[in-house]
Amino acid sequence: MNSLSRADPPGNIPQITGAILAGGQSRRLGRDKVVLRFHGKPLARWVAEALAPAVAELWLVTNHPQAHLALGLPLITDLLPFQGPLGGVATALFFSRTPWVLVAAADAPLLAPSLVRALVEAMPTLRRPVLICRSDRGLEPFPGLYAVRLLPRIWDVLPSHPPVTTWVESLRPQIWEPEAWKTYDPEGQSFVNLNHPEDLKRLREKTGQAAFRT
Repeated sequence: MNSLSRADPPGNIPQITGAILAGGQSRRLGRDKVVLRFHGKPLARWVAEALAPAVAELWLVTNHPQAHLALGLPLITDLLPFQGPLGGVATALFFSRTPWVLVAAADAPLLAPSLVRALVEAMPTLRRPVLICRSDRGLEPFPGLYAVRLLPRIWDVLPSHPPVTTWVESLRPQIWEPEAWKTYDPEGQSFVNLNHPEDLKRLREKTGQAAFRT
């Protein structure tokens, strides 16, 4: 697939854009998890509030823009619908007016603002085009910093549909091990994603939330 042209970013705008990936069709969860309410707010709003103070612009990358208008977030429609997280990353990099994008998942409502700030502050010192964390589950592609210059490399691999972690690992990313990121998020709550009904139950128990509301 050929890379498409983009406008150069203005010189006076900060160096990082924030992108929230709304994800796929939420089949495993049985509902649209992006708008699922937690402590009175949709999941995506929690993520947006963690990202917004640290980035120049913030978007929700979605396959269903009409369904997500009520979130009150700037929306960009996924250029490659239902291509998984890697397609969402490609869309975010394509539209970015900054050289770096901080990408987060919409179903991670416990994303720590302190971790977001730390990732952003690390950008000037990065030696690799990706900065991500490693938890006890393995590489965590989100939240992560991605250089816009990676876009042609995503176009090249998308036809083979690689898992996003496989693609990221092939880039030899800069990785924060637990001893680095636990300073900002001691329990690793930023990496808690909601994919199954059991995940909702565990998060209710963890946070003391009596119930989620759709």
